[in-house]
Amino acid sequence: MSNKTEYSFDRPRQCFDAIYNYCVLGKLHIPPTVCTGEFLEELDFWGVKAEKLEKCCHHRYVLFMREQENLRGFINCTEKEEDQNDAAEKFQNNGAKSRLWNILDNRDRKLETKGYFVLSTAVILLAIFGVALSTVSLTLENNNTALNSGQASTIGTTEYTTPMLSTTGAGWMNESNKNGSKFSEEKMFSNSAREKVLSMRDADPDTRWFLYVEHFTNAFFTMELIARLVCCPSLARYFRGYLNLVDIIVLVASFGRYIVLLADMTGSSTNADPLLYLQMLRVLRLLRIIENVPAFKILCYSVRLERKDLMTMLLFLFMGMLLFSNFLYFVEDNEDFPSIPDAWWFSIVTMTTVGFGDMVPKTAVGRIIGAMCALSGVLFISLTIPIFVNTFQSLYLYASFKSNRL
Repeated sequence: MSNKTEYSFDRPRQCFDAIYNYCVLGKLHIPPTVCTGEFLEELDFWGVKAEKLEKCCHHRYVLFMREQENLRGFINCTEKEEDQNDAAEKFQNNGAKSRLWNILDNRDRKLETKGYFVLSTAVILLAIFGVALSTVSLTLENNNTALNSGQASTIGTTEYTTPMLSTTGAGWMNESNKNGSKFSEEKMFSNSAREKVLSMRDADPDTRWFLYVEHFTNAFFTMELIARLVCCPSLARYFRGYLNLVDIIVLVASFGRYIVLLADMTGSSTNADPLLYLQMLRVLRLLRIIENVPAFKILCYSVRLERKDLMTMLLFLFMGMLLFSNFLYFVEDNEDFPSIPDAWWFSIVTMTTVGFGDMVPKTAVGRIIGAMCALSGVLFISLTIPIFVNTFQSLYLYASFKSNRL
């Protein structure tokens, strides 16, 4: 009789072959047709550490572990958000308020919720396109005509200046300054905000309907904000939402504009251009439309998750900007690159492969430096962006798979 004892292990063949080869040859590889997660489970079963993997397979292991860590964080974040929503609805005693909050926040797929979402989207687009159309050449021409004819003599045209900020390509150095000052005072904005904002007293009958549209949309958003504050389960949590803060800031800016226009109509002299410049924030209401789009949530989470890599990219760009601008300033003529801060602008638009063409190096050495600047920008960005793209793609695929299963 044979004294041999046989042991049988019911394990995957390909994984076992790789582990057996490690025991015999001392080299551990991940089979190309095996899931990395399954192979790691086999390593844990046989008591083999993943650190024993060869260099050719270690990269695959690191990418898998990083992807799984990001996925676990995303799942925990979404589950935490769902738990908070469920807890808030559970403690909502008033059924009418809870139902209204679900409609306002687009939390279900009922007909009235969809209808309100369509209405809210239409009002947002109406507000944005109303403001955009009010700035066309005909409207600006009518507004300027009213200003030039003296109909709006109380409207000021204050210009804000700063010694270190320029909106032009070559406005930092004032060579004709008799006092020897290196920097000229440049306008922060092109002209007064009041010249770009339509008011009731300056508008003619053809353009006045833009103001009516603005009044209607502001009234709609004000009522919506009041309803949200009344019906929201938690005010503290509501004010932590950045989109909610955007709504409040935009409404404050709109009412601030009314105050400025009222002061103009009463003849009061007020320097309130900063309040009018806050009208630029009105376009941020577009974020409310895509707030509940899964891709938008995944994009925001991906940016927060890969913030270190993005900051590293910005650091590289910042270092390149300082380096190449310093070189360009000393090898080019002052007419082309009046100062190092002017060269900052050239370095940024060159490294990001935009190249507006307003500043161009003309010397041979300057062109070589410009070429190196462009190539370094491509290198810095191409090494960082794929990491962010891979994170977004993996999370988006998971979210799509989960929604299809549901």
